[in-house]
Amino acid sequence: MRLHELRTFISLVETKHFTKTAEQLYISQPTVSLHLKRLETHFGQALIHRHSFNKTIEISEAGQLVYRHAKEILHQVERLDQEMDELEGLVRGHLKIAATHTIYETMLEKMIHRFVNLYPEVVIDAKLMNQEQVEQAVLHYEIDLGLVEGVVEAPQIEVTPFTFDRLRVIGRRELDLSEATFIYREEGSAGRAALESWLATNDIVPQRIITVHSNRLVKQLIENGTGISMISERLAGEMLDSANYRLHNEDPVHKRTFQFVTLKGQPTRLSEKWMAMVVEEFKQN
Repeated sequence: MRLHELRTFISLVETKHFTKTAEQLYISQPTVSLHLKRLETHFGQALIHRHSFNKTIEISEAGQLVYRHAKEILHQVERLDQEMDELEGLVRGHLKIAATHTIYETMLEKMIHRFVNLYPEVVIDAKLMNQEQVEQAVLHYEIDLGLVEGVVEAPQIEVTPFTFDRLRVIGRRELDLSEATFIYREEGSAGRAALESWLATNDIVPQRIITVHSNRLVKQLIENGTGISMISERLAGEMLDSANYRLHNEDPVHKRTFQFVTLKGQPTRLSEKWMAMVVEEFKQN
């Protein structure tokens, strides 16, 4: 069993397609088949089931087990590579991160810009996810580092705060709370949970609800008078002081913490460098 065979199998599980796996890894389709055969010979079990009638594959129970452990093994190899590089004074490698919408849309660009200037040999892969997706991605070794603003429950996750944010309920001045449409974020987002909590606390039952998957779209719908919603002060910007809008909570709903999430006891060196950079920046500001 070799590492490149595990990488091939991970890709095969995630794409469920031999040709797509070959294209993704820049290898031939026969090589994908060979890697799979070697793994199945090593474990003595079928890792996939092929369906010839529609050319799809199904991952066997044994295959799912190999997939989960392969992700963990490659995560540990990545950690080892980065630590060995550090012994030689090198900072390089691949940093996979994901951020929830507010952080992604208002802060991530500056973080990435500063980090790549400090460490130009690092390759960054940044994804946009909601809170629940970020936590699952950390737990399943799909990302090295998450940036979230909600409460994290999973005991396997280490949380490191780096700054704070406040939420406001805001809409066009002419909109009435009792009759307005409310703009919700999708299920699993911290913003949706905060809005639902505020509505319940104030005994408000929305007459109409629109659900969207972007904070910027929430802001645009507030600006054009479609409805009322709760957004970050960082995103609201000049709306907070404009006479065209009404704040329905003069005091912020609550102060929420922006925080990093990593697997407890298993952060990569690049994750540690990213967190140290951001924490230091906010200390100075």
